[in-house]
Amino acid sequence: MIIISGQWLRPQDIENWQIDKNLNPLLKELIETPVQFDYHSIAELMFELHLRMNIVESAKALHKSGAKFATFVKTYGNTAYWRVSPEGALELKYKMPPSKAIRDIVENGPFYAFECATAIVVIYYLALLKTIGEEKFDAAFDRIILYDWHYEKLPIYTETGHHFFLGDCLYFKNPEFDPQKAQWRGENVILLEKDKYFAHGLGILNAQQIIDKLNSFRRKGAVQSAYLLSQATRLDIPSLYPITR
Repeated sequence: MIIISGQWLRPQDIENWQIDKNLNPLLKELIETPVQFDYHSIAELMFELHLRMNIVESAKALHKSGAKFATFVKTYGNTAYWRVSPEGALELKYKMPPSKAIRDIVENGPFYAFECATAIVVIYYLALLKTIGEEKFDAAFDRIILYDWHYEKLPIYTETGHHFFLGDCLYFKNPEFDPQKAQWRGENVILLEKDKYFAHGLGILNAQQIIDKLNSFRRKGAVQSAYLLSQATRLDIPSLYPITR
């Protein structure tokens, strides 16, 4: 359900809204779900709809970019924009425009390799850049470090539940992973559409395909299958929305 300034938004309330037809299915889904989404204004709600669709598009762009999966110790990036720390973090170089550096990841993907949590943060930055434009992005994110779930000023939260929406980050857990291949203890993914996910390092797959891939990296004698956790990680839109103004 959607609550705007304390008022419940009903299906009949949006019948005359003039919005991009691509946003309608997501808007209706948010209205009909038992999960509560709170906004201060309709503009805030529209920001979330556009951002979610841009998360989906950014995930697809990263998939096509040629950027590779790598463990932290094997992380690398385009040295024109990024330096790699001893821990395997990509740190934005001094005075480099954040928008150009983030966009370079999909424009010159073969120059990059990082692990799946880092990929999610990259996707969030790409989606925000597309949503708010270069000027506001550069002002809001003047210092970027890409490393695991290190996300500087991005307001990100995770909550339990079984209802998932386009642009959500979900997690497939592999409880009996091979200790020699600990990077496959699980996989962060972006929900692109019903039962279709982008998993950095694996590709665009359905849930069973991701589970099968993770199961192939279990320890010897493992009996428990990988599975999708009942939780979703999302950007906190009310906290993020002020940077658009």
